[in-house]
Amino acid sequence: MIDAVCTYGGERHTFSILKFQVLPESEIEQFRQFLECPECKGKAYYRKTSSDGKAACFGSRYHIAGCDEGHPSTQRDRETRHAVEVNQFIADTNIISIDFRLLNTKKPILEVKTVASGANLISSRAPKIDNASRKPAGNNQQPKVKVLGLEKILNSLMRGSDLAQSNTLIELDTGYQFKAKNLFVNFAEAEPSANAKEAKPKMYWGTISHLDKALDWLNPSDCTDVGIPIAKYKSILLERFKVSEGRQLEGAGIILFGKCFWNAKKTRKIIV
Repeated sequence: MIDAVCTYGGERHTFSILKFQVLPESEIEQFRQFLECPECKGKAYYRKTSSDGKAACFGSRYHIAGCDEGHPSTQRDRETRHAVEVNQFIADTNIISIDFRLLNTKKPILEVKTVASGANLISSRAPKIDNASRKPAGNNQQPKVKVLGLEKILNSLMRGSDLAQSNTLIELDTGYQFKAKNLFVNFAEAEPSANAKEAKPKMYWGTISHLDKALDWLNPSDCTDVGIPIAKYKSILLERFKVSEGRQLEGAGIILFGKCFWNAKKTRKIIV
């Protein structure tokens, strides 16, 4: 995208990428959460000039079908196919089981509960489930089960599949099941608990707006009051995915299994 519309302060102002990138850093950080496609009004992001010479740009993962700004790409086509597949699975099956080992990578298993499709960040180990109920055995009727990996689930959510509103059961581990509509939550709709102990685990998803300068926090692009601390996993992430600067992850899709709660001052939602 050459241009993007900024809706900060309730007003609509169109910026070209040339004008936006020369704004004071404080204004860029203020406006970047309020960008949208000038054609379809889909949520947009801003990516700075990279150290390897890639130009600054606007982009969006939320163009509606038929938008002239949503140029066809291999990744976009793949995500759209995944959304169609997942909708079909919802219609045909009772249970979708997530296999955290289904990866498009030959790299070793990591204990990182994150996926970012735009940057190919893929989790490979099932999360610890400490606040879910196990479905009791005893039903002799065999349910229809479809096994999916996180990449396909994330891509379908990004492309507007019916998964997040579905009553389909999602199995994260043998016997531990959630209704999809109670499990998948966009960052913008995250509802925090008073503290971490009271929070229930969900699978939060959306896109990354930017990281802080120390690369200790991920900031989702769908809201301004959510932060994801990654300091504990930072060295693993940077090495594993060859990330040398935060801007390489701007605009990437992400899904993570965690809990949402208020910080001590109740000014920011934390997801871990």
